[in-house]
Amino acid sequence: MLPYFIILIIVTSLAFLAKKIKKSSFFFNFLILIILTFFAGLRSLKVGADTSGYAHNFESINTDYNNFIDFRSNIEMGYSLLEYVTSLFSNSYVTILTVVALIALYFQLKSIKKLSKESVISIFVFITFGIYTFIFNGARQGIAAAIFMYALTFLIGGQFWKYLLLIIIAWSFHKSVIIAIPLYFVFRIKFTKKWFLLLLIGSTTTFYLFRSIISFSGFINSRYLAFLFKEDQGGQYLTLCYTMLSIFFITIRSKIKEEYKFEYDIYLNMFLFSTIIYILVYLSGAYIEITRIGFYFLTSAVFIWPLIFKSFTQKKSILLFLGFAILQITYFYVYLNKIGGLFPYYLNNDIF
Repeated sequence: MLPYFIILIIVTSLAFLAKKIKKSSFFFNFLILIILTFFAGLRSLKVGADTSGYAHNFESINTDYNNFIDFRSNIEMGYSLLEYVTSLFSNSYVTILTVVALIALYFQLKSIKKLSKESVISIFVFITFGIYTFIFNGARQGIAAAIFMYALTFLIGGQFWKYLLLIIIAWSFHKSVIIAIPLYFVFRIKFTKKWFLLLLIGSTTTFYLFRSIISFSGFINSRYLAFLFKEDQGGQYLTLCYTMLSIFFITIRSKIKEEYKFEYDIYLNMFLFSTIIYILVYLSGAYIEITRIGFYFLTSAVFIWPLIFKSFTQKKSILLFLGFAILQITYFYVYLNKIGGLFPYYLNNDIF
C-alpha cells in the first residue's frame, strides 16, 4: 500500500512545482510522466489481475508477421500492431507493460494539461480515483480510455470530426469505446431539470431492455455477450459511491461559475451516464465486469473537481478540500485493497 501513496505524494508535489515554477514546468511534467510510466512498467506479474495474461501473450509472439496476424486475429488491430512493433525491439514482457503505460499516460497527462483548470487537483484525482491504475489490469481498454480522455478536448471544443477520428483510433485498441461516438451529442446537452427527468426516464426504459442492449453489445465486442451468462456480481459499494457523488455534483451545480457551466455540464453528463451503467448492472444482477464500459466516462471526475474548487472562495475551498481529500484518500485505500489485485505492490523480480 505504501508505494502507491509515496507515488501519490511525489507526483502531486511535482504537479504543484510545475504550477508554481513556470520556467521548469516542462521538466516537472516530464518527471511525472517518467515516474508513473516506470511504476507501472516495472511492476511484478503479481500486480494486476490481468498482468500475467498480457505478459504471456506478448512473450509468445511470433515475429513472423503473417503468423503473428493469424495468432492475434481475435485482438483489436491497434493493440496487435503495438505488440508486434514492440516485440521487434524486445521480447521481454517488461517492454510491453512500459510501452502501454507510456502511451496511455501521454494522452492522459496531455488532456489534463489542456483541459484542467487546476492541474494539481486533476493529478490528485487521476491517481486516487483509480484512473491511473486501470492500465494495471486493462491494457487495451486503458489505452482506448486514455485516447478518449484526450478526445474530450475536441468534444469541449465542438470539433466532432477530430473527436470521431480519435475515437476510431481508440476503437482499434478496444471496441467498446465505439459507444462514445453518439454520446458526443448527448454529453453536450445543457443540464436542466427537464434533461435530468428525460435521463431518468431513459434509464428506467434501459433497465427493462438491459439484457437486450448487452446482447447487441456482443456484436461490438463478443466479451460482453459472454458476460450475460456469468453471475459474479458485487460492485454495490462502487455503485453507492458513484451515486452519492452524482447527487453531490448535481446539487453543487448551482454554485458553479457561469463561465464554467458549459464544461461542467459535459463532465456532469458523463459522470451521470457512468453511474447509470453501474446502477443498471447492479439492479439487473448482471456480471459486474460490464461496468468497465462506464470507465471511459468516470474520467470526467479528473476535470469536474477543479471546476468546483475554482467556483468557491478561498475560505470555502479550504473546507471543501478537506472533505474532498478525505473522500479521495479513503476511496483510494479501499480501491487498492479490493480492485484487480493491485495490492500489495511488488517490483519485477526479473530486474531487481
